[in-house]
Amino acid sequence: MIQENIKNKGIMYLSLCTTLLFTACVNEIESESEPSDGIPINFSMKISDTHTRATDTAFEKGDKVGLFATFSSKSISEERYIDNLKLEYGSNSSFIPEKIVFYPVGDATLDFTGYYPYQTTKIPANVSTVPISVQTDQSTTARRSQSDFLVAKASNIVSSENPVELEFHHKLFKMQITLTPKEGENINDLLKANPHIIATGFRTKANYNLDTDKITDTHEEADIIPHGAWSIKDGKLVGKEIIIIPQTVNPESQSLVMDWNGQIYTCPMPDLTIEGGTQCELDVTAMQTTNHILTGVIGAVFDWKTIEGKEIDNNGKTTSVHLLALSFSQSDIYRIYSGGRPIAEICKEYLKSENINSRAITIYPVDNEQSDLSKGTVLKLLDDERDINGGIISWNTTDNTFTYTSGSSKPVEVFYLNEAGEVLTEKPESSINISIIGHVIRDIRDGSVKEYPIVKIGTQYWMKDNLQATTYRDGTALAKQTELEQGSGYFQPAGQNTYFYNGDALLANELAPEQWRIANLADWNLLVEYIADTALLLKAGQWRTGETTYTGTGETGFNAIAYGLYNNKNGTALVNVDASASYWISGNSALTLADKAVLLMGHDTTVRFVDITPGSSALSVRCIKE
Repeated sequence: MIQENIKNKGIMYLSLCTTLLFTACVNEIESESEPSDGIPINFSMKISDTHTRATDTAFEKGDKVGLFATFSSKSISEERYIDNLKLEYGSNSSFIPEKIVFYPVGDATLDFTGYYPYQTTKIPANVSTVPISVQTDQSTTARRSQSDFLVAKASNIVSSENPVELEFHHKLFKMQITLTPKEGENINDLLKANPHIIATGFRTKANYNLDTDKITDTHEEADIIPHGAWSIKDGKLVGKEIIIIPQTVNPESQSLVMDWNGQIYTCPMPDLTIEGGTQCELDVTAMQTTNHILTGVIGAVFDWKTIEGKEIDNNGKTTSVHLLALSFSQSDIYRIYSGGRPIAEICKEYLKSENINSRAITIYPVDNEQSDLSKGTVLKLLDDERDINGGIISWNTTDNTFTYTSGSSKPVEVFYLNEAGEVLTEKPESSINISIIGHVIRDIRDGSVKEYPIVKIGTQYWMKDNLQATTYRDGTALAKQTELEQGSGYFQPAGQNTYFYNGDALLANELAPEQWRIANLADWNLLVEYIADTALLLKAGQWRTGETTYTGTGETGFNAIAYGLYNNKNGTALVNVDASASYWISGNSALTLADKAVLLMGHDTTVRFVDITPGSSALSVRCIKE
């Protein structure tokens, strides 16, 4: 077998090698049988130093390529000698055909057309187009590779033992995204924030004509999650890229949307026609601003073809909400503002009833800072595949239950709001400008600010993390303690951002942030009843009992982590690390404690309420909205 090493950047080579066997010829491949007296076509490929595939590598084991062959006087839509033959990449740099194929006998020449990735649906007679698409979620290597589309052609090939070289070329467009911090922004802080970014409004499906090499009928707009992870290079964040079907960009409907530190920014695309086989770097100038708009500049275009860069101004406005743009990394709740006032809130929450048991993305109107839980809309059920999204959810705040009037749609991925705060799935003629910001607790004490994420569970709004205060609400300092029964204070294990408080600290002064309070027994009972006393729904991460490890499912978003607790049974010590979490329960009046505490253990399937005395232990603190 003959192989050639090809070192041409931007091109993939597939070698078709022939070997003389005693077999017969065929004029059209239709069956699995092996004719005699012909030359079988074997397939081999070796690639080096190429960056054409989305993976920036050669073909990988298991990759599948489709192959057509026609007599040189014919087109694919007229007559096919080889019809969509599947080749699978195996070991030793070779492609394995699903059945043996042969050169025709005589002087007839063949035109070969190969494409990647292979499609099982055959092209009908008299048709030469194949449907192509890109994945809306390109975050994994496999999905990014599935979004690529390559075509190779070789013409007037005669029967020969010499290999036929097929040069695979990209037919789609790659957009590489970089973030440049504007003056006043720190590149390391930008990397730590790990901005979540998507491309919105791009058409993700089309037809590709294998005869004419043209893309037509682009359709099905969707939001696209890019591939890659941020890293710092030359003072920028680099590493994100998106594969896009070539199309004329419409700045009014297509943009980059970024969730940065819980705030949503919009950067409209330039008026630009993108072509297959090209890639460009979109450099976004990143600055946190009060109007949540990003500015961006098209930078140098490199590698395949060169297209002219264009500038982008900062006049973009946010008029729609794209669910894929919401990372929920800062909080499980976003507030939507218009004219400086909140008009709605988007929640990632756990819905549990007789008919629904699923995490969901919901939206509720907000008026005068108060959420109206009786008029919610379920935008997207995350764990329920039924097309019942878009319905109305109404909560009973007395018994912590809800009724859901089912919708009849697939998940709502993009929506708009009118001035009344109503959810619209179709773009209205006149959209209102909005700002989308992660809803957090801003706890200001002694001149410093600590932000806590919020999670909605049933009708309750909980602090998603444990309290981390070192002063009381009025700014009075809390003593850092190392021994129990030595006065009120907090405990912090060395090198950890975890805080525990003895009971005396809770009895001495107000610890909870403004408009929040330490959860009481009624609060905990309401939570436990809502989750049907299933402790795993509250736990996050790994928990252990002895040598056995348990993983919390954490659907509620409560985010209980097994930090352990301090007790003085054998001298003051941090115990049950990785095995338990415990929380103080407040009394029914100010600066009082219940005689029980909440205890979660790794092996327990239920929530425990255990006896406790204020001076004997130091526990975590969770707060609930008043």
